This record gives sequence, structure tokens and C-alpha cells, in this order.
Amino acid sequence: MKGMQIGSALRKMRKSHGWTVNDVVVRLHDEYKMDVAAKTVYGWESDQCYPRTETLLVLCEMYQMENISEDLLNSSGGSFPITADERHLIELYRKHPELQSAVKRVLDVPPEEQI
Repeated sequence: MKGMQIGSALRKMRKSHGWTVNDVVVRLHDEYKMDVAAKTVYGWESDQCYPRTETLLVLCEMYQMENISEDLLNSSGGSFPITADERHLIELYRKHPELQSAVKRVLDVPPEEQI
């Protein structure tokens, strides 16, 4: 996984599951209550943009990549590093969906960035 771009890794994992981009969109919506456009998934897979950290962790879970999440997060050549403390906070964030909107308000996350 070293040196692999995030997009290439996401595309490879999607294809290894035999899923289309639309399958990913539907799964994100149905299983994780995340509304993501197919265009966004294409953007992630082509390294035109990166998913937010919590979205990337959901993708890792969906693709059954929990054991290599950190390698994937750090595979973008240092432009997407994550510390152990940040990972812990993200895990806590994901365990408490009832608090996520409050966290976004505290962090002043604009609605257009809330994927």
C-alpha cells in the first residue's frame, strides 16, 4: 500500500468487491446515512479531491479495510497525515452520531462541506 494514492486504493477496493460507483453511493446512503453524489466518488477515485477523514474511515470500514486504515490515510505522500490522537477523536465521533451535528456547529463546518 506504500506510495499508493488514496484514489487508486479506493478504486481498487471498490472493483475488488465488484461494485459500481452507484453501488458505493447507495451503500453509503443506506448503511451509513451519508448522501454522496456519484461525481464525488469519481473525484475521490481520481485523486481530484479527497474524502473527509471520517468519510474515508467509513469507506475503509465498508471495504473491510479497518486493519490498514492508517496506511491508507498516510498513503497520499504526506498531504493527508493523521495522528493517533486524531484517529481516536474520529472513532469517538463515529460512536456518537447524536453529537455529530453539535460537533460540526462547534467547528463551524459550513453545510456545503458536510458530506
